[in-house]
Amino acid sequence: MSILLRSLSLLVGISLAVPAFGNCLTANETKQGVLLTREAPFYSVFYKPDGPVLTEQRLMERDRSLQPASVVYLHPLLVEKRVTANGTHELKYANAIALDDLPQRKNWQSGTTLFINGRKSVSGTTSLTFDGWGDETIASCSYKVWAINSRLELTGLPPIIFEQYYSPELHLVLRSVRLNPSNRPISEVRFDRFEVGWGN
Repeated sequence: MSILLRSLSLLVGISLAVPAFGNCLTANETKQGVLLTREAPFYSVFYKPDGPVLTEQRLMERDRSLQPASVVYLHPLLVEKRVTANGTHELKYANAIALDDLPQRKNWQSGTTLFINGRKSVSGTTSLTFDGWGDETIASCSYKVWAINSRLELTGLPPIIFEQYYSPELHLVLRSVRLNPSNRPISEVRFDRFEVGWGN
């Protein structure tokens, strides 16, 4: 599907999604797909499980235009593929994806190789560290989350570091903070509202 069609599909989904009025998200509802939206600057993602992976269709406002992206996650904390107007970026991990017991294990690490438009680019390391439990609120609903420090270091490139707030109940990252190499916040995505379902 072209990026333009994906963009239009997401917009249609936004208009047809069903708000969960007065109710908080449940794990069963997220299986139907859930739309999370930040009002300003506009940023909207539609997450839906697809077999063993999680898919995301994203629209974000940048430079006064809406920019779409399509993302596949091996686990909600771990990107496998991202498709944007700039092409396809794919990450291959050497180690098994075993993250559900991260609070007990405290960290996970894997050799990682980046492919750009199908061609091998650079290699490095991905590491995820459990920093503790917390609470994240969307609308009037609160969810228990893991605070996870995610770090991707590829040869010759600056590290990509995020603090992610992951709900193990919903199997979704509910907030994400981009950090610089000194662990200072650069940007943040925190959602204002959610809607359940997708218009097909």
